[in-house]
Amino acid sequence: MALNKRGPYNPLTSLHRLEFILQHKSDLLLRDSVGVGFGQVQILQALHRSVPLSQRAVASKLYQTEANVSRQLQLLKKKGIVSIGRNKKDKRLREAELTVKGQKAFDKAEKILATQHKELLKLLNSKEVQAFDRVVSHLLKAL
Repeated sequence: MALNKRGPYNPLTSLHRLEFILQHKSDLLLRDSVGVGFGQVQILQALHRSVPLSQRAVASKLYQTEANVSRQLQLLKKKGIVSIGRNKKDKRLREAELTVKGQKAFDKAEKILATQHKELLKLLNSKEVQAFDRVVSHLLKAL
């Protein structure tokens, strides 16, 4: 491992820092443009892919606690972005799905994030993008 001023260099530390900064900038951009934060957009993405979903399923897909997902879903419900109801087969389960307003918010957020990502990736040449993609894909498979 190479050394830097603070000790051994670990590229995963840089990856964590990149993730944190990207999420923070995305959060600010989305709150200004769509009125929801990055974490809430992740919930919208999960609901967009397979609806309706139980709160437990959303939490599992996003590696979050059910309590956090429940809180975020309640905020999204107040904004009219999701609807929450009971499962027809198991009344103990609460399920969420996007409303029409929620689908529009999701579509807008996806466009904003795609533009942000495209601009960031312009800083790399095509070989660097491919190498980055290979490395990240390989690490994700290992997890």
